[in-house]
Amino acid sequence: MTSSRNQIMIKKPGSYNALFFDETPLEDPGPQEVQVQVKACGINFADICVRLGLYEAAKGNYPICPGLEFSGVVNRIGEHIQTVKPGDRVFGASRFGAYTTAINTVPDMLWPLPDHWDFTRGASFPVAYLTAWYGLHETGHLKKAETVLVHSAAGGVGTSMMHLLKLNGNRAVGVIGHSDKKAAVLDTGAAHVIDKQTQDLWKEAEKLNPEGYDMIADANGASTLKGSYNHLKPGGRLLIYGFASMFSHTGRKNLPKLIWDYFRTPRFSPFDMTGSNKTVSGFNLIYLFDKIDLFRAIMDRLLRLDQQKMLPPMPITTFPFRNVANAHRAMESGLSVGKLVLEIL
Repeated sequence: MTSSRNQIMIKKPGSYNALFFDETPLEDPGPQEVQVQVKACGINFADICVRLGLYEAAKGNYPICPGLEFSGVVNRIGEHIQTVKPGDRVFGASRFGAYTTAINTVPDMLWPLPDHWDFTRGASFPVAYLTAWYGLHETGHLKKAETVLVHSAAGGVGTSMMHLLKLNGNRAVGVIGHSDKKAAVLDTGAAHVIDKQTQDLWKEAEKLNPEGYDMIADANGASTLKGSYNHLKPGGRLLIYGFASMFSHTGRKNLPKLIWDYFRTPRFSPFDMTGSNKTVSGFNLIYLFDKIDLFRAIMDRLLRLDQQKMLPPMPITTFPFRNVANAHRAMESGLSVGKLVLEIL
């Protein structure tokens, strides 16, 4: 049997007008699937890249429904599903397709929504915290007492990293691009905040830690990668998980800027890395969706920490489902704090 759902679709890459609403078929869940009535879906920078046609994982898949995370209520289950039942509140991650009012998904990427969470928190949690934990612990091999510098510390992943660093006992320095984000980053437990609007980033970073940093998390790209690498101490690790500074704030693809930033992005020499004893690691959560056991192990740890009241809530700004263009504008503006979430009312 086929019913219908409303999805936000992108037929071909473009600006905000590339986003359109479409009533699309929703098949019954398969034997190993769960059908979720979606109540909220998280916004991520990857969604911006999908809209602009700059996300490698989405190429060849247009028209496409973007979205990597959601929360809602189980509507129906396949005949072989025993882990959830209709009426259960859940949250989950998906490899695209979360900008929708209903989704059929596998139970491996679903988790029970904690009783003290609302749907907006559920939709804001998976991508940011899985990325932060994977980067710091699985890729960065974080050790206690290390000093870590986090770019874009007021964003979703940045805030998650700051929470996890405080929890681990690390000294964390958060970097922001706008002064009005300072209070939010201090609330995460940052030892110091560098405000690029009023301070020289690298002079201040050197003043705070003259010997360099054990780890730097950088999702900016060309604007800061070289400086980040140069400010690692011997044995330091640079984590790269995005290239946000390469994109304009206009909602459109700025090809000259992309080309310019591509060519000024540093190419790290293995000879230099060996001689200076530095590590450069890049990762993207979208290419890890086959690592189900790892995802579930990380999420189990995160949910235990939340149950123990050790993970404070993320700042969240909500938008009605049909105001997705405004949500994308807000994310691209560089002025938002924490996570942005679409609510389906």
